[in-house]
Amino acid sequence: MTAYRFTQAVGIVSIVLGLLILVRDVVQVHSIPYAIAGVGLLAFGAWRLQVAGRLRP
Repeated sequence: MTAYRFTQAVGIVSIVLGLLILVRDVVQVHSIPYAIAGVGLLAFGAWRLQVAGRLRP
């Protein structure tokens, strides 16, 4: 697996997990720290996808 594919996969997985956390927070948990974790994962995923774009062969 190339660095581009790995970085892209980590970014996509982070965004999906961040969205799942935010949806669960809205529906079930209603916790500010939980929402911050979801937003943090979204930001991390977006950053990884930007890095993957620079690594594209």
